[in-house]
Amino acid sequence: MNKPLVVLSAVLLLFQSVSGQKIKIALNYRGEDADYSKLIMATEVFAFKNDSVANPLDLASAKKSDEVRWKKVISPAMEPKFRKAFAWIFGTGYKDDFAPNHTLILIENPGWTNWNTLIWTDRNRNYNLTDDGPPDTLRGTGKCILSLDNNTNGYKVELEHFPVRAFSQYAGMLDKAMGVLKGNRVFMGSENCFRMRRLNLIYGSWSNGRDSFSIALKDANCNGNYADEAIDKAMITDKGVVFNNLQAVPLKKNRTYFEWNNAAYTILDFSADNSEMTVLRDTAVRLKYSLNVGDKLPRFRYKKILGQKNEPKTKMAGIRKLRGKQTLIYVWHDQSEKHIKDSSGLHALGRINIKDFQVLSLNYGASGKYIYRYNKRFETKLLQGFSSNDINRKLKIKRIPETILIDRKQRIIAVGKSPDDILELITSSHHPVIKK
Repeated sequence: MNKPLVVLSAVLLLFQSVSGQKIKIALNYRGEDADYSKLIMATEVFAFKNDSVANPLDLASAKKSDEVRWKKVISPAMEPKFRKAFAWIFGTGYKDDFAPNHTLILIENPGWTNWNTLIWTDRNRNYNLTDDGPPDTLRGTGKCILSLDNNTNGYKVELEHFPVRAFSQYAGMLDKAMGVLKGNRVFMGSENCFRMRRLNLIYGSWSNGRDSFSIALKDANCNGNYADEAIDKAMITDKGVVFNNLQAVPLKKNRTYFEWNNAAYTILDFSADNSEMTVLRDTAVRLKYSLNVGDKLPRFRYKKILGQKNEPKTKMAGIRKLRGKQTLIYVWHDQSEKHIKDSSGLHALGRINIKDFQVLSLNYGASGKYIYRYNKRFETKLLQGFSSNDINRKLKIKRIPETILIDRKQRIIAVGKSPDDILELITSSHHPVIKK
C-alpha cells in the first residue's frame, strides 16, 4: 500500500480512540422535524359573543348530535370596530371539566386584513384572559409564536393566517365539515382560521472541531415537559439538518441510547426545567446499529454502470471484486444539499491517480442515463453504480449521503468522513499525482 494511504488509515483510526466523554448540552433552540414542515393543522376559529366560549370541537371524533356547552369568560378590552373570536389549542396534561387538554385563545380581528391580529392566551387556564400578560401580535403574512405556559422551554405553537389559496382543497373540506358539526357555534370560515405548527422540539448542538451534531428532545404529548419516559423522544442529526422522525428514540430513564456518525450516545439526565441535558458520547464502544471500525465490510452485490455508446447498461457486481485497493464507498442522492457540498471533494478524489485507491459511487434514486454521463460531465473517474434498500440496510445507513472507507482487505477504516476530509488527509501526505 502507498505510504499516504497508510498514514490516512492511522490518522482516521486515531480519531476513533476517544471514549466515554460526558457532555453537557444547553437545549436553547426550537427545532424542526417532518411534523413541523409537512403536517397541515388548522385552528378552527369561532365568533366570540356575550363573553362566552363553546367547548372544543374535535373534527376526528365529533358527531352532528354532540351537545354544545358554553362558558362565560373574563375578556380583555378589545377594539369595538374589530370582530372578536375564540379558538382552542390542543395540549395534554390539563385537567378541566369543560375543556380538558386544551388552551383557550381570544382573538381580535381574525383573518388577514390591513390591521394586526391580537391574540390573548389563557396560560393559567382560569378562563380569565386579563391576567396572562399582554396579547401576541400577528402581522399580515407573518407568523406569531404563542407560549401556552410560563416556562421558557414549555409548549409553544406557531400561528399564521390560514393560506386558503395554497391549500384550497383542505380549506373546502374544513368549511364543509364545520357546516355539519358546528352546532350552534358560529364558525368564521377557513379564511379566518390559523395554520398551526407545534414547536414542541428543543435542541442544542456540540462540536469539537472535528465532529459535530445536534441533539433534540420532542414533547410528543404536548404537555410542556420533554422528559416523559416512553412517551417523549430524542433525536440526533448533523448540525443544521432537519431532525428525522423515523430515527427518533423513546426516552428511557438514564439509558436513552442511540448512534450517530460512528459514535454511541446515552442521555444520562436532564435539568429540572429541561434547559440542559448530560450526554455520554463514546467513540470506542462497539456499536449496535452501525458499522464498526475494524470489522469486515458486509458482503453485497450492486448494479454496476457499464460504459456504452448509446443507452447505458448495468450488470451485477460483488463488492468483494474490489479487494486489493483501499476503497471509499460513497452512497448519495443528487437532490441532497449535503451531496452538493460534497461534490467538489468527491470529484477531486475521482481524479487522484493512486493505484491503491479507488472510489465506488453508489447512487440511490437517480436514472441510469444521469449516472452514466456523470463522470464525463464532471471529468472524474469514479466507479459508478446503484445502491438499494437492501444495500442500505446491510451498510446500516442512517443518512444519505454516507461515506465508508475500507482497506485492501475490506476492513472498515472510517464511517461518515466527508470527501473533503479524505482529500485533505491524502493531499497533506504530499502525494504528487493529483489532477487539479
